[in-house]
Amino acid sequence: MAGGPRSVRLSVVVAGLALGIGLYLAIGQYRAWTRAGLIGLTERPCTAEGEPITGDPYDDWAALCFYRERNARLLAAGAQPEVVMIGDSLTMGWPGLGPEDQDGAIVNRGIGRQSSGQVLLRFMADAVRLRPRFAHILVGTNDVAGTTGPAAPGQLRDNVIAMIEIARANRIGVILGTVPPARGFDFGARGDPREAIARANAELAAIAREQPGVVLADYHAVLSNPDGSVRQGLFLDGVHPDAAGYAAMRPVFERALGQAISGSR
Repeated sequence: MAGGPRSVRLSVVVAGLALGIGLYLAIGQYRAWTRAGLIGLTERPCTAEGEPITGDPYDDWAALCFYRERNARLLAAGAQPEVVMIGDSLTMGWPGLGPEDQDGAIVNRGIGRQSSGQVLLRFMADAVRLRPRFAHILVGTNDVAGTTGPAAPGQLRDNVIAMIEIARANRIGVILGTVPPARGFDFGARGDPREAIARANAELAAIAREQPGVVLADYHAVLSNPDGSVRQGLFLDGVHPDAAGYAAMRPVFERALGQAISGSR
């Protein structure tokens, strides 16, 4: 007879294991929440390795811990960079300007997979408090990809304007990059992203026109074909530029920085 005592026992064992695993995970999560709640405000919320002291990355959604120690060292040394470059992995991976390359005239504060909302949350800590002359903001790719969830069309605009207004209040000029083209996202929203990227870039270009003291660095123009697709030979994976892609972006950055310097005199 099918489904005899042996199969019943097996079903009970499987159900018991599932219940046990579920309880274990729930208790672990409860303990993490309790631990985080008990810590609350503290002078040392982060480990030296750039992680939240709770051990749970969800306790640091914007990754404020990531550059905390490095920022403290820069401030203690009295360094005042010319430019802080802040954004996602497209900023973090910039050859010769990456976080591991230098903490001098140009300081890199990119973090992979971050949306504009996450960058906004750490803009004060990772950009403004370093007292740069200019902030280079390159965001939007992960808003289009949806790495932190669905976003209304105006959210990218609101987040970027908020960063600009914070920078202006602290007498920091802004260089605003356009969203580079992408073939698609293995880590995010499916489908052809060209239309969404075009909408995002139209918003960014409008912001640069409307906001005084903002210089647009149009990276999309040098990395894309006329139809908005990625230019061959400039990308590692259809999202992240390779060495040739960054070489095409570098003159755009330098021209924008020159404009920003001229405009600030």
